Amino acid sequence: MTTSPWEDLHWDIPLGAPPEVVGMAKNVHGFQPTDRYCLPDLWSLHLYGYTAQLTVDEHAVPIRPGYIGLTPPGAVTEYRYTGLSPHLFVHFRLPADVSTRRVRAMQDSGDSFAALYRRLEDVIPAVLEEPTRASARLWDVLWELSVAAVPTHARPQHPSVRKATAMIERRLSEPISVALLAQDVGVSYSYLGRLFQDQYGESVVGYIRRRRVEQAVHLLRRSTLPIKTIAAAVGIPDLQHFNKTLRQELGQSPRTVRESRD
Repeated sequence: MTTSPWEDLHWDIPLGAPPEVVGMAKNVHGFQPTDRYCLPDLWSLHLYGYTAQLTVDEHAVPIRPGYIGLTPPGAVTEYRYTGLSPHLFVHFRLPADVSTRRVRAMQDSGDSFAALYRRLEDVIPAVLEEPTRASARLWDVLWELSVAAVPTHARPQHPSVRKATAMIERRLSEPISVALLAQDVGVSYSYLGRLFQDQYGESVVGYIRRRRVEQAVHLLRRSTLPIKTIAAAVGIPDLQHFNKTLRQELGQSPRTVRESRD
């Protein structure tokens, strides 16, 4: 299995002409622990609402709520789920074109996820009735994904921070020891803490808590998973502690967050 950073994995995708949308829908997986398949002549785009592990042609790639993944034709994919796993997918063809744009195989769309999700969700009925409209919407989204970049004001990440945050994302549903995390990264506990304070203005523990809360909010608003399942998926399986954490960070209970969905 390839061990290079998953953030470096990308595809060169031809966007000089609109795509042909073959299928678009919302779906739920995870009724069985793994899926393995290949689309020989179709690209696929997924907007994920869950935590899982994906392998694309031997490349290990994490899936987290709010991530968007792109897979080229002929790629062998294997999903390993942690429970019921909702997503929106698009299967499409692209015309041959020498002009290409680079798109990451998996990217965290952050605050843009909800808007991107709605834009594609709105044209699901158009796949059969107005295919040109669905094609135009997907084309626009692909262009947006191709130019997504780190904001110019963002500070470059220290390599140890980059490695630590990638490990945190992979282990978010598990107990995380900062001491062991620092050991895995190859720096001292105190030095890792200083790096996180410099990069994010918060401790490692604070960063982990924030990422868990962000994912919990996403799942509460974008899925129908039970609150107990969401709590476990973000690494806070004790429901009382989960409720207390959200109240401390957001001033709202998990149920209130769910009821305030868009």
